[in-house]
Amino acid sequence: MSPAVLYRRLPGEGLPGFIAEFRKAAARDPFGTAFVVPTSHLAREIVRRIGEEGVPLVADAITTLPGLARKVFIEHATAETLIPEAGSRLIIDRLLAAGDYPLIARTGAVDELATLFAVLITRKIDYPAALGDLASAKSAEIGRLFAAYLRFLDEHRLVDESTLLARATRLLAGSDEFRTVYVYGLFEPVPLERDLLLALRESAVEFHYAIPYAANPAAFADEGLWLHPDAVVAGERTSEVAGLFSRRETGRVDLIRLAERRDRLDEVRAIAQEIRDLAAAGVRPGEIAVAFPDLASAVPYVEEVFPDFGVPYAVSAGRPLSASPLVQTLLSVLAVPARGYRREDVIGLLTTPYLPFTRGSGIDILSREARITAGADAWDDRLAALARALEDDLAGPEPAKDRLATKIASIEAAREEVRGLFADLAVLEGKKTVREHIAAYRSLLDRWQAPVMPAEGDTRVLEDEARDLGGFAEALNTLERLARLLPEQKMPLPEFFSLLGILVAGTRAGRRRNANAVQVIGVRETAHLAVPHLFIGDLVEGTMPRLTTRLPFATDLETRRLQTRSKSDILREERYHFIAALLSARTRVYLSYPAADGSAPLVRSGFVDAVREAFSPETWGNGDFPASRLAAARRAGGLLARGEAASPPVLTAAEAVRRLNIENYHRKGGYDSPYDGLIGGDPALAERFGEEAVFSVTALETYADCPFRFYLEQVLGLAPLPPADPDLTGEERGSLVHRIAFRFYSGWRRDGNGAVTEASYPDALRRILATGREEADRFTFESPAWVAGKEHLLGSAAAGPGLLERFLRHEAEVAVSGLLPQAFEVSFGLPVTAGEADAASIPDAVAIPLGEETLHLRGRIDRVDLLPGGRFVVTDYKTGNRRPTLGEVVAGKELQLPLYIRAVETLTGMQGVAGTCYTLRRGEVRNRPIFWNAGLKDCFTCFPGSRQSGVEDVRELVETSLAGVKQYLAGIRGGCFPPRSDAGPCPAYCGFRTVCRFDGLRLLAAGGEVDVDGTD
Repeated sequence: MSPAVLYRRLPGEGLPGFIAEFRKAAARDPFGTAFVVPTSHLAREIVRRIGEEGVPLVADAITTLPGLARKVFIEHATAETLIPEAGSRLIIDRLLAAGDYPLIARTGAVDELATLFAVLITRKIDYPAALGDLASAKSAEIGRLFAAYLRFLDEHRLVDESTLLARATRLLAGSDEFRTVYVYGLFEPVPLERDLLLALRESAVEFHYAIPYAANPAAFADEGLWLHPDAVVAGERTSEVAGLFSRRETGRVDLIRLAERRDRLDEVRAIAQEIRDLAAAGVRPGEIAVAFPDLASAVPYVEEVFPDFGVPYAVSAGRPLSASPLVQTLLSVLAVPARGYRREDVIGLLTTPYLPFTRGSGIDILSREARITAGADAWDDRLAALARALEDDLAGPEPAKDRLATKIASIEAAREEVRGLFADLAVLEGKKTVREHIAAYRSLLDRWQAPVMPAEGDTRVLEDEARDLGGFAEALNTLERLARLLPEQKMPLPEFFSLLGILVAGTRAGRRRNANAVQVIGVRETAHLAVPHLFIGDLVEGTMPRLTTRLPFATDLETRRLQTRSKSDILREERYHFIAALLSARTRVYLSYPAADGSAPLVRSGFVDAVREAFSPETWGNGDFPASRLAAARRAGGLLARGEAASPPVLTAAEAVRRLNIENYHRKGGYDSPYDGLIGGDPALAERFGEEAVFSVTALETYADCPFRFYLEQVLGLAPLPPADPDLTGEERGSLVHRIAFRFYSGWRRDGNGAVTEASYPDALRRILATGREEADRFTFESPAWVAGKEHLLGSAAAGPGLLERFLRHEAEVAVSGLLPQAFEVSFGLPVTAGEADAASIPDAVAIPLGEETLHLRGRIDRVDLLPGGRFVVTDYKTGNRRPTLGEVVAGKELQLPLYIRAVETLTGMQGVAGTCYTLRRGEVRNRPIFWNAGLKDCFTCFPGSRQSGVEDVRELVETSLAGVKQYLAGIRGGCFPPRSDAGPCPAYCGFRTVCRFDGLRLLAAGGEVDVDGTD
């Protein structure tokens, strides 16, 4: 055994001396000298320092302990194969699939079991025996799987990342490969790591071991006595920082600054601004490091903010391949058939820029209309059914035929593309070995010449994509190599897709190395570095310290029994890494924490409180970010608007001011400019919406509520994407109820029946239920929601009376009113199809006088009831939650009932006396008069909720609505299309909310509502 010298040093202390001694030893014996450090980042930093001095060096002489073990294994193992961490997960996945493990086989189990097995192996725990009386059926099952895993490794002569340490220890026995060994900065090595270190000591001629140490048991407990050193050398340096958490008296430390920021984004912006200030003072980017406790969650903020501030940076850890959009696309090729050709998966495949498809957006819309959810056969069947439905409509009016023919052709083109896609994907299906699956997958990608990589674009993005593609190709190669070690069993595509997904999720893409940029690293990577300026952010509870003690699949009690790590052990380790990070800073360390995450408050780390109490640090940063390009653009705009700065050469001052005025003047206060939809008179508008134009009530009500929505729908012809709803939409549900009511009452009246009464109720119920079943059977839905909806409509012994039965019951209850149902689905200005509209329907629009002009109206009236004396009532069926009110009718917002009354009056010469809203939905079946002639009290008092809706003169109410329509027509023809004019929320049913410029706060600030003509 060689003499071992133990050095107890503060983190980072004496490292230059160790490097110098290593360099001398390596010069004498380059292949027999090793330098072991705790992190790959530190190893790269030491290699960089030595390289800058021009000293030749064996590439892997400076490494981590796992790196050294890997080197020993590669050089000496002849009959064994080293598998990556992802390979371990694949083996566990296969063992779970092949065995009987009902208590632990669940989603996410593979990752948790891999973590548990690594802990058991590296800590040399005899599992499950170590549990003693805490052993259970679950632990016995885990023990069986653990034994099967170790047996599999042994039988196939495999070594994983955990057993690698033990294998390297055995290979070093009796070896003199490493004659001089330097080990620096390892924190509390676990048992298997200690075994390897002791083996190195036994085989080496010189063994130097520097342990991070300070007289502070709150963070430093390992004194290195397990090494049995021949000599111990104490450190010479002392530090107030190293005594943090010890509760001993400390003095002020000028090194540290502390800041609270609003949220994580604001925190990273403050860091970026401080870096720019340091750079302005002469500090080089490579002299700055930014550390986060959870690097992966912080990187997206860095990637957003640092480029805006012009801060060059390099992130130490690559992102998971599974986070790459390119890799996600490549995986989706397998996902489509593996998941049963789900609509969202297929559309994702057809719309990605990385694959050679061009019709994705059109197929997306058609698949929504066809109600496709999943299933390869369903795609063609439902698209064909959609085409057939449109072909039936070709018999309709001539103007629609060209549009329908074009759409049918697009459906056929979509079917052809989908059939070709599915034929290609079919080669991936079926049971195959892993290698056969890989071969089929590669063949398909080759045939598609996929992925399609852009020839130009952002250089950084192109480089990232190239690395991601290379990483994915290597992941496939790794899986192929591992497949040779796994039993040659065939598996279905979903299992293969899961295997590849596990491998990709555990693989990280490489990152650009740039020592001259700001280094963005994890807090644990800072130990022993020498960083002039260090930022440590996101110091909140849960990230620093992160006190996760419980092992996967183990209770707290079981974890303690296994003697892995207690909460105090983890807290000590977290304290150590925090202190080591502070000690790595040479000039200044900037600590910070966010006060909130969105609207959720965050609790600052207890480490922050400890620093405040011990060192009373000064603050850093402020709320001004002059280095931000976005902030600079806003400031420049303000200066330009005030005439205090010259405009850029590519932009005249007048143009700059014009653009600024759009936001700062025209889009504040009332609607008064073209930028709010007041586009003014246009000959095209006058022609399209002139005297001969035909309007629907819906279009007029849309304008009354929100002229901007009318502009989007009726002028620009835009429409939101149809919902991808596998069941009845609200519109279809309404159509179903309307058609049942129409068919029932048409047949009922044709047979000479009057209103439904108690006497005629049984016969009426039989008829309407029969009609309801026929209409419901036209739909081919099979989902539980449709089954429940059908039961709600028709009723059952379990659910009780259905909607149709309750409808007839209410009809019988209000029969005393004397109203006689007369006409149903009366249409005008629409195509008249026999059996779908009342015999009184006409194809021409109704001409309604509006003083000096005429409104040409089209529509369909759900129901007209008669009273003696040539009087009638218009009823509108509502299957949704919303119903109109008398106040909305008076205000001119609800036009349907007044305009339909005037249309019937124009067609028949009769007098309209009421308008009612018939609610037909779950929980409510009721015909509610919205307004009625107060002189007919005896007729309408039997209707629930009618007491407050009587009016003295229905004709006057209708005239008021027509006056509003006249104003709306003037606004439409005059190009007045502002957003809605009240400060309330936009309706939930509006599909244009994501593109609307409506701002209720703006209207409130303006001090009033805005009329549709743009005036206050």
